[in-house]
Amino acid sequence: MQIDYITVALTLLAATLSGFATALIAGIRDAKKEKVRREERDKDQLKMEVKDLKIDLYKLEKELTEWKDKYYQAIQELITLKAELENALSALSHIEMHEDIDSEYLK
Repeated sequence: MQIDYITVALTLLAATLSGFATALIAGIRDAKKEKVRREERDKDQLKMEVKDLKIDLYKLEKELTEWKDKYYQAIQELITLKAELENALSALSHIEMHEDIDSEYLK
């Protein structure tokens, strides 16, 4: 059995094409795997960012609630002070009115 140059060339060509196709398929497969890994990593990163934002939102809501409580407490104190001032003014007016009446009787 004699091997001629065409058979050797075809065998080498077939082996080369087979190796190239195998490498191409492996490259495509590896690229898909890398893409999936990158997408999973990006999703995990986004999930962590969402959790961080939720924590920040919770802190802001808590701080807002504290400020609202302080605001309503200040309003309540203002109302109390205003009522005390009105009572004091009313009492002062009452005292002045009695002093005027007393001074008229003393004349």
